[in-house]
Amino acid sequence: MTTNDVVVATSAADSAAVDDVRSRYAELLGRQAALGAAVFAAVGSAGPAFDDAHRAVQGFIDTGVRPQLRAAVELIYPAAVGVERSRLLVEGLLGETQLIEQAAARITRDTDRVQIAAHVEALRVLLEALFGKVADLLLPALAETSGVSLADLATRLPAVGPDTSQPAPAGHGHGHGGCGCGEENEEMPELDVREIPHAIRHATVFGAFDAVPAGGSMMLVAPHDPIPLLHQLAERSGGRIAVGYEERGPEAWRLRLTRV
Repeated sequence: MTTNDVVVATSAADSAAVDDVRSRYAELLGRQAALGAAVFAAVGSAGPAFDDAHRAVQGFIDTGVRPQLRAAVELIYPAAVGVERSRLLVEGLLGETQLIEQAAARITRDTDRVQIAAHVEALRVLLEALFGKVADLLLPALAETSGVSLADLATRLPAVGPDTSQPAPAGHGHGHGGCGCGEENEEMPELDVREIPHAIRHATVFGAFDAVPAGGSMMLVAPHDPIPLLHQLAERSGGRIAVGYEERGPEAWRLRLTRV
């Protein structure tokens, strides 16, 4: 999603609705990125780490992806069909929605680790493409159209709240971070937000950190010291976050964020 463009809406409420839906999608994509990274990190590992990561992705598809897809098909697409310049786009998005369902089905039924990881990556690409088109093309078209209240429509879309269903890491409790037993797993999800548009940067990090299980960690790479973001994460997680700086500029700040 680019989302740095200016939306010319028929009302301030519709303009705010565009930003709201874009933030929801950014959270969802951030969560998917973290879960996908966990799957890739666990492909060659022993123990239950891969199975746990695989189940987490499947849970994310059922509780996060599919509700948003249903809302798009049942609410956003029908509203956009009446907009002349969006009609062909909607037809294409319906086809992409089917491709996402096919990728999700392959993630569930496949048993080969490498193949599952490949399907998870395919899902990421498809989700970014679909939500990007909805956010950058379809929503602005609806916001500019009189007779369509995007603000009312947005109130009917499912929320993307913090994911509290993530299991604690198995075994010694390494997860994607450290456990205090003298060993440390350096494989962890990394999110570099330097290329993410500022308007959705925080929402993307929220989604990624939501996917981190208790005792696990993610690496955040930022263009500056993200102090306001850290305050928001602490509030959002109820203070269950530990922050460790591994690099302090000048070109990048690298922070290990651990859910405690």
